Amino acid sequence: MKTAGPRGNIVYKTEGISRLFDGFRDSWDDFYQSERWAFEKIRSINKTFGRVLDVGCGMGGLGLTLSGRYPLKEYHGVDINAQVIDRAKPKFSRFKAPFKLQCCDILKARGLQKGTYDTVFSLSCVDWNIETVPMIHRCWQYVKPGGFFVISLRLSPGKGINNIKKSYQPIEWDNQGRPIEKANYVVFNAREFFRTAESLKPFPSNLLGYGYWGPPSKTAVTPYKKLVFGVVVLQKSDSDEGQSKITAELKFPLDFINQL
Repeated sequence: MKTAGPRGNIVYKTEGISRLFDGFRDSWDDFYQSERWAFEKIRSINKTFGRVLDVGCGMGGLGLTLSGRYPLKEYHGVDINAQVIDRAKPKFSRFKAPFKLQCCDILKARGLQKGTYDTVFSLSCVDWNIETVPMIHRCWQYVKPGGFFVISLRLSPGKGINNIKKSYQPIEWDNQGRPIEKANYVVFNAREFFRTAESLKPFPSNLLGYGYWGPPSKTAVTPYKKLVFGVVVLQKSDSDEGQSKITAELKFPLDFINQL
């Protein structure tokens, strides 16, 4: 999936994004099976999520759910859209862990300490934005040695796409039903994504993944008829010296794996 230099991530100006995330992922049952699988995998390895950085936090639903179900040391949510951060404020009293919500582009964020978060999440964010690969590398910088990076993805065994003119999800429409704001509907070629993962420094010591075939959203405009919707968990090596051996556990459809 080729990209053409820095283009800037998407900042929405209408309230469409707020309506989309209102009540979204506020409880355990709101999460996809792949996401719940990733949570439980981390718990089986690490027992706790520790300090959490949530990139593309929306209205803080992930923080609310995790803090209500698991022990968290801290939750720090980051989102580029001020309106969703503002709409999250009434939920503050429901957080069961120390929390902070910050409006910024993760590529321009200030005040975040690199290598200090036990778990970094980017769910429905990187694959809805523009600077996908730079965002992956930046998120990885915030993971502490031995910590985890959890990312949701759309995967194809064929050609990927990162072109909002050709693959997008409408977020807001005008009074004639025409889209006036769009999310980038990013699809990774699976091999290219795994090469991106292998290029991270320090090298991931553990790669876990869960995914399944499904059709694109009914409102999405994209050339794909079906995709693998997945979540990948990358555990950071304790050392940045050399290239460590990676341990992988991938629960993807067999016909998808056979095409890679």
